[in-house]
Amino acid sequence: MRFAEKNGNRIIPNPLEKDAICPLCKSSVIGKCGKINVWHWAHKNNEDCDNWGGIETKWHLDWKGEFPEETQEVIIGKHRADVKIKDVIVEFQNSSISSEEIIEREKFYGKMIWVLSENFTDNFCFKLKNGFVTFRWKWPRRIWEDSIMPKYMDLGITKFGDNILQHKLLLIKKINWGGYVGGWGKIISKEDFLRRMKDGYYGY
Repeated sequence: MRFAEKNGNRIIPNPLEKDAICPLCKSSVIGKCGKINVWHWAHKNNEDCDNWGGIETKWHLDWKGEFPEETQEVIIGKHRADVKIKDVIVEFQNSSISSEEIIEREKFYGKMIWVLSENFTDNFCFKLKNGFVTFRWKWPRRIWEDSIMPKYMDLGITKFGDNILQHKLLLIKKINWGGYVGGWGKIISKEDFLRRMKDGYYGY
C-alpha cells in the first residue's frame, strides 16, 4: 500500500510516522521502510485488509506513479483499485494469481483492463505479419483463459527480430487456447498507452 491517511490527507511511507491509518479499514498502519522491499505501508498484524493486496514491487509502484496521485489506490467497496482513471480501472499484475481471482476481479470492477508484467511473457515467440504481431505462447499461463477484459503485456526489454524493444506493450487482440496456444495483437508505446488511459480510452 503506497498511501495511508492522516488527518484526512494521503501520506507516503515514513519510518517515523506513528499515527497513520489504512484508508480502507481505518486501522493503524506502519511504514515499512527497509533496504530490500519498496517502501510501503503495512497493517500492524501484517495482514492486508484487502485480500487482493500484497507487497508491491518497484515495477508495480513505478507504473502507478505514471498516473495522477488522486487516481491511485482508489477505494471501491472493500478493495483498493490500483488506478481508476475516468471510469476505467487499471490493474497492474506482477505476481502469480489464481484464475478464480481473475474472474472475481473482473466481475467486481466491470470496466477494467489488465497490465501484465514481463513475468507473464516468458516463452513468447513473436512474428510481424501484415502490420500486426502474431505470437505463440509456449507453456502458457492458462489461468488467463477465462479472462474477458482487455490485456496489455509490458514487454520490458524484448528482442523482436533484429530489434530490441524497450518501453513497449503488447495489446492482445486475440488468444486461441486450443492446441498450440497463440494469438495476435499490436505493439504500442508506453507513451501511447498512457495517453489512451488518461483520455479515458477503454477496450481494444
